[in-house]
Amino acid sequence: MLSNFHISKILALFCCSVTVLCAWAQEDAPHESIVDSTRQMPVAFGFQPDWMISSAQSSVTGSDLTKSFTSNVATGLYGRLGGLTVLQQGAEPGLETPRLLGRGVGTFGPGNDVLIMVDGFEGAFEQLSPYEIESITLLKDASATAVYGSRGANGVLLVTTKRGLEGPLEISFSAQTGIRSALRLPDFLGSYDYATLHNEARVNDGLPPLYGETSLEAYRSGNDPYFHPDVNWYEEVLRSHAPASSYNLSLRGGNSTVRYFGLVNVLSEQGLFIRSGNQSENSKNSQYNRYNFRTNIDIRLNRNLAASLTLSGTVEDKANPVANDASDIFATMAVIPPNAFPVYNPNHTYGGNALFSNPLGDVLEKGHFTSNGRTLQSAFRLEHQLGMVTDGLKVSATIAFNNFFRNYSNKLRNYERYLMERNNSESVYQRYGERSSLVGDEGGSEQWRNVVFQTQLNYDRTIGNHALMGMLLYNVDSYSRLGELYPFKHLGVSGRFTYANQQKYIGEFSFGYMGSERFAPGKRFGFFPAVSLGWVASEEEFLKDHSVINHLKVRTSFGLTGNDRIADERFLFEQFYRNPGSYFFGTDNGSSSSLQEGRAANPDVTWEKDRKFNVGVEAELFGRLQLTADVFRNHRYDILTTANRTLPDIYGIESPLLSEGKVDNKGFELLARYTSNRAKNVTFFVNANLWYARNQIAEMSEEFRRHDYLQRTGHRVGQPFILEAMGFFGNEAEIAEAAEQRFAAIRSGDIRYKDQNGDNVINAEDYVSQGYTPVPEITLGLNPGFSWNAFDLEFFVQAVTNRSVYLSGHYFHAFQNNGKVSAIALDRWTPATAETATYPRLSSVNNLNNFQPSSFWQVDGSFIKLRSVELGYTIRKDVLQRWSMENLRVFANGTNLFSVDRVKHTDPETLTGYPAMRTLSLGLKVQF
Repeated sequence: MLSNFHISKILALFCCSVTVLCAWAQEDAPHESIVDSTRQMPVAFGFQPDWMISSAQSSVTGSDLTKSFTSNVATGLYGRLGGLTVLQQGAEPGLETPRLLGRGVGTFGPGNDVLIMVDGFEGAFEQLSPYEIESITLLKDASATAVYGSRGANGVLLVTTKRGLEGPLEISFSAQTGIRSALRLPDFLGSYDYATLHNEARVNDGLPPLYGETSLEAYRSGNDPYFHPDVNWYEEVLRSHAPASSYNLSLRGGNSTVRYFGLVNVLSEQGLFIRSGNQSENSKNSQYNRYNFRTNIDIRLNRNLAASLTLSGTVEDKANPVANDASDIFATMAVIPPNAFPVYNPNHTYGGNALFSNPLGDVLEKGHFTSNGRTLQSAFRLEHQLGMVTDGLKVSATIAFNNFFRNYSNKLRNYERYLMERNNSESVYQRYGERSSLVGDEGGSEQWRNVVFQTQLNYDRTIGNHALMGMLLYNVDSYSRLGELYPFKHLGVSGRFTYANQQKYIGEFSFGYMGSERFAPGKRFGFFPAVSLGWVASEEEFLKDHSVINHLKVRTSFGLTGNDRIADERFLFEQFYRNPGSYFFGTDNGSSSSLQEGRAANPDVTWEKDRKFNVGVEAELFGRLQLTADVFRNHRYDILTTANRTLPDIYGIESPLLSEGKVDNKGFELLARYTSNRAKNVTFFVNANLWYARNQIAEMSEEFRRHDYLQRTGHRVGQPFILEAMGFFGNEAEIAEAAEQRFAAIRSGDIRYKDQNGDNVINAEDYVSQGYTPVPEITLGLNPGFSWNAFDLEFFVQAVTNRSVYLSGHYFHAFQNNGKVSAIALDRWTPATAETATYPRLSSVNNLNNFQPSSFWQVDGSFIKLRSVELGYTIRKDVLQRWSMENLRVFANGTNLFSVDRVKHTDPETLTGYPAMRTLSLGLKVQF
């Protein structure tokens, strides 16, 4: 369905959408401009008027994030922020931890994720409630991120929480409750199909069939459930849906002296596992509960002195009926054949055998896992106006303390399983496992804390046609993590100086001078400058009061940023020695400890540097339509890489890491927003995002290879190198004529691979670049909505392409490692289906030929997902007045409702393990 989904088609779709929006806008013209010249937008360590920003950034409001009902606020960002790629890594409640990439992948080092700053400080983000978030802004180019010094190269995500406003007290309450279900579960075959195909697989392997006609008929009829079981373990262990709910209470208001915002949020989700805690004292129900609180207070102490307090925290409790997380249970369910053993034997004992435990027994009897987490984020700020020195000057000082702690409790035990066998006319039970008591492991925990001190000097003044803004910041932070002997530290000075003339010509210089403990003394500090220019052409006389163009701004930026997250190892400039074990001497085997030289130290290791260039255009047409376009080109260098080309293996010790790698990354971003005028009680809007980013490794100190096509240099970061599949062998003659494939004995119906170098042997030198990486290069977000009288409807669609995924494991590899078979194998190769087969011949043994890493198992990972839909009804104000309400809205919401893709048997994002979830809910929001 998505086979024609490529760049030109998506661009055509986006351009057609813009054309339609232009037509709508022209019909509505003229209208008052929707550009607000007084609107303040978040920037690094402060705010700027929207018109004055000459850097590249994109924003989304907290109210937009409430449209997705999830436990992790990051999963509400799919496709909503231009340039931000969100990669789903799990869906288990409390363990949803998506990766966030700014403008794609910029390095082949480990540090690719964006830097996340909450109210100006690094801290926990995923646990926030969308109801406490004012906005989330992605800073993308050098001008926006240079002030973060050696931490800004991957982009910065600014999370701004809500604060008080001058006005009467507003009390808001919302409640949302619904059910979550698996978006897609694996389609494994039942016992009859399993046995039939297993017989065919054994014949293909030259072995006699295992299941006779009597057994096949028993599987087909289901009349012998103990000796011929047919078990769907997903149905036994999981339930069809699980409840979820969220309750939120917030207060907001203030006057000229005090402004305040307070919030309490309660989130509760149950997992897909059966309510095992209700059935066994050895288990617990799968549950995730989180409690959020926030207090943001701003106080004007006198005419020149102000103070602010930011205090927030979360408490989360998680329980699972299995140890750690759900991955082990899902891995077990994905491999056990449906006829291996029944769930329960006739004597009510658990079924089992020598190869597999009983997944239901594991859930009910093997123990349970609980965790408790606590997060505290706090900041106190004093700000003093220095009007006695000059107007517009102020100084501030802030101290922030962020802390996270989570402890784990694993309680484990063994239990008995039995395999029932026939011995003449009697049933004999073979026991596996021993019964034991619960044994607790309470030692697991994780903890980090971050202490930050900042002092800041700000200047903001307009003199005639000249607008001046300046910021100078001194920052020191210390980040400590459990398991690390030494804290991570940053120390530096940052600045931003902006000048604008007549609100038409904008120039900005920003810089960061930052040091880190990661590097050798004398080489710890770096300077990161950036400049940007902006021209508000719509303020020129030839465009002022134009009937079509209400706003037009052109901007460009160039600068240098850095990334100090370069390796999992720290202090690469020091030589470390390892203790590999003991040597034994003499006849009495006396031992002596030893030391081994570790990786060779490199005192010249430094941070990655990213030279960024960006050009952007912003326009508003007909007072209704906003358009933004950006083109960027980044060059990352000094990436840490192994010295494979510099030092031979005969060097004798593990070679040092050198700052020699280079990656180029380029792309574009397009944004269109249309908001209609209200006519006949009907309004509508459309937001469309499209962005593209492609990277290429320019240098990685790669070892010399015999063939150019084996080189990773010149390809994408993470580019798959696999064998090129060329269909199936049809007969013995084809096998004899083809290059030798030594992985296993080759038969008709096996996968045939291309001999890339013509040496008539398929081996490691025949691996070539194939397809894309799992990170999409193109993302489209479409967000239409409309309101009619008291009704409103809004939905959000995300599409991605230029993405490949790899199908592996028991979901796709039939009968491997004594596993099961899924519906994908129904289209297998046989002599009768040779022309139409899409799956290789079946094999009952581990087929080392057919399951080599190859293009056969690589599929198009593009998808279109309906991320959210919400239908609401707002009660009329005249009805609400009798209850002293300002607003009451009821709504129905759906999150992650369906996916259109080419991965037929599982979700294209999660692939294996805990499934992606669909949520249906009802809710209400009331404001007093």
